[in-house]
Amino acid sequence: MKSILVSALVFDEGKSGVAEYTVSICEELSKQCKLEILIHPSDLQIFPVRNGNIKFRLIPETLKRPLISMLWHLYVLPFLLKAGNYDVVLLPTGNRRLMSHYPANCVVTFHDLAQYYIPDKYDRLRMAYVKYIIPHYLRNAPVVMAISENTKNDLIKHYNLPLSKITVNYNGCNPERLRTELSEQEFRGKYKIRKKYIYYNSRIEHPLKNHLHLIRAYELLPDEIRNQFDLVFTGIEWHGSDIIHQYLEESPVKDNVHFMGYHDYPEIGAFYRFAFLYVFPSLYEGFGIPMLEAMASSVPVICSNRSSLPEIGGDAILTFDPEMHADIAAKIIQVIDSEDLRNRMIEKGLARVRLFSWKRHVGIIMELGDIKNKTQH
Repeated sequence: MKSILVSALVFDEGKSGVAEYTVSICEELSKQCKLEILIHPSDLQIFPVRNGNIKFRLIPETLKRPLISMLWHLYVLPFLLKAGNYDVVLLPTGNRRLMSHYPANCVVTFHDLAQYYIPDKYDRLRMAYVKYIIPHYLRNAPVVMAISENTKNDLIKHYNLPLSKITVNYNGCNPERLRTELSEQEFRGKYKIRKKYIYYNSRIEHPLKNHLHLIRAYELLPDEIRNQFDLVFTGIEWHGSDIIHQYLEESPVKDNVHFMGYHDYPEIGAFYRFAFLYVFPSLYEGFGIPMLEAMASSVPVICSNRSSLPEIGGDAILTFDPEMHADIAAKIIQVIDSEDLRNRMIEKGLARVRLFSWKRHVGIIMELGDIKNKTQH
């Protein structure tokens, strides 16, 4: 059985896309490999995957502060690796933590470069890290795994990374994690959602996740639609969420808009399952797993026409300009008004989601590690 080292030192309390990615690949890899996972004690308490093939290596909590963590990952971790004998070394958050030098069998996952497209997403210090430190050390990596063609193109455009160094490896989707025992009646009683609803699952972050434009589009909907459909959000409060809540307080539709907080699997599956329409208005995504989760739940999806979302959605989606409220509203009305369109989108979505699996994703990781290792011997 092969041995793999995975760094889980960027975990965001388990409530971010990169944390979910780390959990998903560890769960899949541990079905076929021995894993050693680097993790901080506070994150170990909430890490959801446990089995006999996983060994955790605790990294002191004092090293968790961002600057110290970045330096430790760059300059200490490479020397610790020399003491181990691993078939593959995986850095699952290469856009945040890298090493100064790498073993030949190291695979780095890179998610996105949203910072280049969203003004003020990061402060000047963090932007300097993204613009100068990360590309400097990323160029030394044996192989960089981009989770979409969009991310690959950004790596070439902004980092001038050689095409030969990049492999596109799409994320997966695990519909089994969405299965819920709640009936629709139980769900609606528990969360006090009485109407049909339009749904968006994302951290509550402004401006990147673009909740404000969706709320403004909802304001433009005809009264007859708003009387039938509420707008439901799930997700953890993040940077800029206060701006969204302040806007909603003055909005004429505030009683129709519900922020339900963060929910984990499988509970989040009920929010998808009983939604009428999923809207994904994000200004930038490296991949967009929630889109696939909605499709797997037999919910039609409309989304932003930017970044990777059209690439991942394919012919199963309708797209809109995420900064044009009228365009978002028009697409919502188009789907709500046509049962035939909804059924076609649901059918195509169920077919589309089958193209993305974590088993395939980790298979490519193992392949890349093997190839790079063999070329060095």
